[in-house]
Amino acid sequence: MLEQLTITGGACFGETPLVLKPLQRVNFFFGPNGSGKTTISRALDGSHEATASFVWHDSAPLAIKVYNRDFVSKVLRESSRIPGVFVIGDKSAEAETRLGQIEGDTGERAQAVDALGRANTSLAQAQTANSDAKAAFLQTAWDAYKAFTDANPSLKPAFTGTGGIGNSKQMLVDRLLALSANDEPVPVLADLTSNADAVFSRDSTVVGKLTSLPTFVLQDHEGYKLLGTRVVGSGTVTLSELVEQLGSSDWVATGRSFLHESNGVCPFCQQIAPANLVADLATMFDDHYAAQRAEIDAFKVDFEAWQALLTAAADAPSVASSGFVDKAAFHTARRKLDKVIASNAARLAKKITTPSEAVEFESVESALKAVNDVIAAANAGIDAHNKLVGSRRTERPLLVSRCWRYLAEVSLAGTIAAYEQKQESRDTGISSLQGKVKEATGKIAALDDEVRLLQRAVESTRPVIEQINGILERSGFTSFKIVESTSLPNGYMLSRGDGEVKEQSLSEGERTFIAFLYYFHLLDGRTEGADDAPRVLAVIDDPISSLDSDVLFVVGTLVRQLIRRAASGSDRIEQVLVLTHNVYFHKEIAHLRQGESSGGRTFFLIRKRPSTPSTVEPSRKNPVETEYGRLWAEVRRAIDGEQMNIIGLENILRRILESYFRVMGGGIWDEEITPLLNADERHIFQALFRWVNDGSHSVIEDAYYSPSPISQDLYLQVFARVFAVTKHEAHYQMMLYGKRSLEEQAESTSAQVKTAMQ
Repeated sequence: MLEQLTITGGACFGETPLVLKPLQRVNFFFGPNGSGKTTISRALDGSHEATASFVWHDSAPLAIKVYNRDFVSKVLRESSRIPGVFVIGDKSAEAETRLGQIEGDTGERAQAVDALGRANTSLAQAQTANSDAKAAFLQTAWDAYKAFTDANPSLKPAFTGTGGIGNSKQMLVDRLLALSANDEPVPVLADLTSNADAVFSRDSTVVGKLTSLPTFVLQDHEGYKLLGTRVVGSGTVTLSELVEQLGSSDWVATGRSFLHESNGVCPFCQQIAPANLVADLATMFDDHYAAQRAEIDAFKVDFEAWQALLTAAADAPSVASSGFVDKAAFHTARRKLDKVIASNAARLAKKITTPSEAVEFESVESALKAVNDVIAAANAGIDAHNKLVGSRRTERPLLVSRCWRYLAEVSLAGTIAAYEQKQESRDTGISSLQGKVKEATGKIAALDDEVRLLQRAVESTRPVIEQINGILERSGFTSFKIVESTSLPNGYMLSRGDGEVKEQSLSEGERTFIAFLYYFHLLDGRTEGADDAPRVLAVIDDPISSLDSDVLFVVGTLVRQLIRRAASGSDRIEQVLVLTHNVYFHKEIAHLRQGESSGGRTFFLIRKRPSTPSTVEPSRKNPVETEYGRLWAEVRRAIDGEQMNIIGLENILRRILESYFRVMGGGIWDEEITPLLNADERHIFQALFRWVNDGSHSVIEDAYYSPSPISQDLYLQVFARVFAVTKHEAHYQMMLYGKRSLEEQAESTSAQVKTAMQ
């Protein structure tokens, strides 16, 4: 047997350990709600809220079986799936609790299904948006491809034919997205098109190189040097000075040819020619002069021959038709060259006509070089072309790759990068949603597996239910009985008094009652989960919460059975602790019936403090009375001569009269009692009933009645007279003196009544 219990912790009792002793076989704890009763029961049950330490008689512990609201929640579980159906028992309740958590309207499976639905919806939306984005990009890429190949048809073979994309937009995009990053310079369109014929056309052949225009080195010609020299006759002849002064050397040289035909007449002045004129002119225009003229003439011939060759080379069909020649550059350079040559030809003609005048040739080197540079560039292209033609098999994939790069990096500049960046985000979102779908699907499957296991875990408690129904029947309880559910295996429902089984939730009182009946049988070890401990300490914490009076009677009867068994000292139930806040229930189970002994009992009164820990006061006698009984106890104190506050006494007397005559008596009013009293008594009685009407709500005016120190006895006399004249004197005596000697009390009461009646 438990002799001493120490509670440590808990909000109600503070930090100082609470020691409860001495404990007997039967122990009653009475206290208001919130005073700490449940803390005690939970500590006995091993709760973490507070801890309990025990002192056992002979160090022999008992098996502690606790009934409290935690026990109710633990062993009885209403189905959240089927209204009105419940299971009972530790394992069944746990399984049904878990089933409710899984299969309830807002349970885990419903949440998982909802999550799956939302994930699937979001995934479908994301996939639709992704498909739309891909379709838009497909069209953008295809439009760029068509524009590029339409503008550059020679490059179309890079995208078509064997290994090409044909008319597939998807293949086009796949190839574009598969291009790897490249640090090489972006291909030049002109290079691509110039190489296209050689690489892509099977008809392409090796092309002959163009001939550069011939050069003409002026310094290599003697006549060129004389262009800037005045070519004149000899200066040794007297005539030479005159010709020089007149600057007519070229005129005189030309006129010499006419001397032989002039018949002695001077061709210059038409006078008779001097005899030595021919000789002097011959001397002036001697062989040196003739040689210089010949060199100039020879230079003219060479220059014109070069000019003819240059023209022929520049106008050659191979140049004109070559696709490798930059026509614009060639024509520009050619015009400059032709202009220089024409200018030089004019100057040379002038020199031939007037050798005595110096002329200056314009250099043709830069103009000629400009033309030949264009031809050299064309020849470089021809060389590249010929190389491509010669290595077409290896060059084709290289050119194809450059064409794809151009399409991606120029025609679709920025478009692919932007698409890939957004596509990465879309792919990440879709992947995340697919993960959520997979997770929700897996969770639903796991929950379904768990449900199947839990359904097998719900055990049958039919024997217990049959015993509970037997108790109800033997107790005359007809409000309901427990029947098996047809909807839930090993589940039960209530069949109420009319025999109809309704799908409605259990009331709080019904839950409490059914769980207590299960606990009652658990104490005997006849239910699932009961251990084999030979002796039991039964702890019962407020088993009458929300119970109707008929149910409370049944529970009280069962608790009294447990108390009798514990008091016997020979039963498996060795000790009982009952905790309650209900005065009626406490008196019902603690009241001694005839033949019962008060030995082996102890009482504990738990007092709830507003700002300090609750206290527990042990007592050998029952300290709990009804409120009505406590009012009579105060009257007894006043009758015994204890001086009381008059207003407090008036209020006590008022409450007794009001409770007994108006409530218990069915509505006996002051108008019915007043005629039974004499005039003096009526004045005081009316004052009391004035308190009945106003005492709790207003202050009595002095003008109506002014209490005085001598009024206590008068009040008590009139109070006794009211019971006497209404023939309820027996109730008056019983409430004041209880089971005292009837003879002694009869004599005292008779004297007091006679005095009151005078």
